[in-house]
Amino acid sequence: MKPSIPLRVCASLAIGICMAGTISLAESQEKGVKLGAAGWLQFNLVGKSSDTMGTTGYSRGAFDGKNIFSPGGQLTLDAVLSDRLNIAAGFGMVSGYNLAHTFSENNLSYALPGTGAYVAEANFSYKFLDRLDAKVSLTGGLFPYDYNSDVKNLGLYLLRGPVYPGVLISEFETKHVLPVANMMGLELHAEWKNLSQDFLLPSDLENYPYFDLSPTYVIGYQAHSSLHIGAGVSFYHLIPVDPDLTRGLKSDGEHHWFYADPADTIGGKAPDTTRLGFAGTKLMANASFDPKKLFGNMDALGPEDLKLYGEVALIGLDNDKAHTKIYGDYLHRMPVMVGFNLPAFRFLDHLSLEVEWYGSKVQDNLNNFNQGYSDISPYPTNWRPDANGNFYSKFSSVRDNWKWSLHGSRTLQQHILLSFQVANDHYRPGIYQGYDDVHPPSREAILITPSDWYLSTKLAYFF
Repeated sequence: MKPSIPLRVCASLAIGICMAGTISLAESQEKGVKLGAAGWLQFNLVGKSSDTMGTTGYSRGAFDGKNIFSPGGQLTLDAVLSDRLNIAAGFGMVSGYNLAHTFSENNLSYALPGTGAYVAEANFSYKFLDRLDAKVSLTGGLFPYDYNSDVKNLGLYLLRGPVYPGVLISEFETKHVLPVANMMGLELHAEWKNLSQDFLLPSDLENYPYFDLSPTYVIGYQAHSSLHIGAGVSFYHLIPVDPDLTRGLKSDGEHHWFYADPADTIGGKAPDTTRLGFAGTKLMANASFDPKKLFGNMDALGPEDLKLYGEVALIGLDNDKAHTKIYGDYLHRMPVMVGFNLPAFRFLDHLSLEVEWYGSKVQDNLNNFNQGYSDISPYPTNWRPDANGNFYSKFSSVRDNWKWSLHGSRTLQQHILLSFQVANDHYRPGIYQGYDDVHPPSREAILITPSDWYLSTKLAYFF
């Protein structure tokens, strides 16, 4: 059976390489309908991995040297109906291979090639106020949103990934860091002088339970031409479609997650049981500093060179015994990312080095999250293969605390984009398991030791 391309691949390939349909058209104020198009080729190479999905000794490093080749294309339409109203629509297709993990070591290779279609964007934007010192607009539908454009890979914790478990999302050019649609819902945007505010009401299309609403507020302030600061709060799945499901109160009798206090079993008593739900609260703060603004003429450097930026978040505020035991204290729920744009002297648009620390106690795994289970399987202690390849031995969870990423890009002749990335991040290539490709691909990260890494490159043409 030919598998469809997983959403993860669509997300990473549906890039704003169709800048003509997303960036230039969005900036245009001329009335009429304009067309944007793009085509691209992406290549991923797994340099060294520590896959933990197998049940035998070969699982460690099973995908070292494997590569994934994925072409794609996209079309967008942008209609400027008036000075206030704009609508946009677009679609695209991607194809390629996925890695496969079967029960035979000789069959560790690739799943059958697949092709997937996706909606690139479908939205409207209406400007209530549009002055130099004040702006108010409303956007709705499927649209792009990015509260920190400095981020190239790691970060953006407020709107990427679930709260419980606090699993992070990153990879080469996911839709969250590119100017393509990544949010379904509403955005009310307001600016006044150096202050900007966004009131968001996104509907979750990525993580189970689907379609729950997560009210979000993001604020940014340009304190100086060289310094920007921001903060935000997201009430993840605060407005559920099915309250019992979101709160972890509903179960099909097999798939659910709860914490039973072992201290209550003394004397034969029934343990105090806490159901763990999906809803929670995220807090975020970020900052960006550009030292070039403090000095005079620095024409040798590019606009992005020497920028220093960072982000910190707190994922989940519940602090009762059950949540603390499973997910750890606040320190273990607090990812921190720092990025620096190395001097590229205009040979590249940017060359961004990002480093992240996250002391989470849970496994970097989203396998059960999108399979219709009310079970969130947090794996309180990471299970990793030891030096002998024994899968069911405990592996210290601190070894995956540090992540890093080096991302660069270059635009040529305003129509060609070359980008690349070398990283040890939360890479989930979407690995199929078993003798067939019927079941959804695994969403477990395969880079869990400091020596793991992968390489990605992309070549695109857009107009």
